[in-house]
Amino acid sequence: MKSKKKRKLNLKRVGILFLILIIIGLGIYLAWSLPIRGIDISGNNYLKDNYIINYLDISDKSLLKISSKKVKQKLLDLDLISSVKVRKSIFGKLKITIVEDNVLFYNWNNKKLVLSSGKEVDYDDEFLGVPTLINYVPDDIYKELVEKLNKVDRETLALVSEIEYSRSMINDKVIDDKRFLFRMNDGNQVYINTINIEKFNDYLEIYDVIANKEGYQKGCLYLDSNSENNHFNNCEEQKVVMPGDGSNE
Repeated sequence: MKSKKKRKLNLKRVGILFLILIIIGLGIYLAWSLPIRGIDISGNNYLKDNYIINYLDISDKSLLKISSKKVKQKLLDLDLISSVKVRKSIFGKLKITIVEDNVLFYNWNNKKLVLSSGKEVDYDDEFLGVPTLINYVPDDIYKELVEKLNKVDRETLALVSEIEYSRSMINDKVIDDKRFLFRMNDGNQVYINTINIEKFNDYLEIYDVIANKEGYQKGCLYLDSNSENNHFNNCEEQKVVMPGDGSNE
């Protein structure tokens, strides 16, 4: 009868295995405890990086402890943000890609910011540099203005300082009740109506051509008709009627 050989415990292998387990456990602990190495934010124009980082309050937290889903949901609670993508990098960074609603203008009448979605949100000093609507606009025309301003390039709209509702009238008769006056940051003024509002996207191109002509002076550009004769006129020649006051200025 053959005797069974006793297997000797290989202490070397056990030691190596134990060491590997310690290293793995230590690695997991360090990864779980290691704070975020950076937050990379892209796509934001109105909300500043610091504002978003302070709002999330996660800078000192471990990347593994942070829920991408919760970060996304918290950012979507901000009125200006329409969509969010959150991704964790193997290098310890949190990457956040944001899509914001456009801020169309600041409504001086109710002290609200008006977004491209039509939503009106409380004004905040963080959001400067947008046009200001300075007077009352009838509800139906106001709704149309918001809708049509979505067709204006963001960069072009940023050139506007003030928006004024300014009906076109002849002999106390309303000719165009959908006309607005855009006061530009460069000192010019542009008359436009909601029907032709997409023509405003050509403002810089028109300005560049006209400004290079001899004798150019700042004035009013009329884009509220189908005429292709774009030129600046003396603004004093144009009568402006404020809605509701029934008088020419």
